[in-house]
Amino acid sequence: MKKVITTVLAASLMLVATNAFAQLSAGAGYINASETTTYTNNDTKTTSTAALNGFYAGAQYDMPIPAVSGLGIETGVFANFLFGKNHSDGLFGLGAGTTTATDITINVPINATFGFSLAGDTNVFAYAGPAFQFGLVNKSTFVLDSNTSSSTSTDNYAGDTPNRNRFNLLVGAGIGAQVAGFRITVGVDQSLLNYQTADKYTGSRFQLKLGVGYAF
Repeated sequence: MKKVITTVLAASLMLVATNAFAQLSAGAGYINASETTTYTNNDTKTTSTAALNGFYAGAQYDMPIPAVSGLGIETGVFANFLFGKNHSDGLFGLGAGTTTATDITINVPINATFGFSLAGDTNVFAYAGPAFQFGLVNKSTFVLDSNTSSSTSTDNYAGDTPNRNRFNLLVGAGIGAQVAGFRITVGVDQSLLNYQTADKYTGSRFQLKLGVGYAF
């Protein structure tokens, strides 16, 4: 009986300690993304890149691991809004023209974190881990240079044969600092799955993120 009470007490103290240092934070920031699309036909590869810029906003919950000082796990939900306008010189059988794109996704990261305190209320930390991505909107409009009065708009998630996958898996890492609740972070993400659905096409995305937030 004494062992049971001791075990329950120890578990309770651990839970209290975890809740005492767990943090809910909200934040927003800037995203710069680079998408690379490759078309492979026999031994010939044709590659194009497109730039997107935008912002993200969301919230996350940080949970320390009491057994290891400074180590923790964080997860959250973030909405990402990206926009781009890119010119291409007739790649993939298209004429030369400009593509305007809108991309909206939901990301759910699950990161391992490690941090330590500096002087006063200043803490520095690093994080790394996967993020699950679900696409909400991905639309593009293509305008030929030779005929700017006409355009072709495409919903890349729509139809029986969509041009793009809604789901993707990212791996990310970053560093940050927190001063009296205010947080600054810098991080990168790399997609792991092919976002293209058409045969012979592959696509990947790399993005840089700069963010600010507040821990409650």
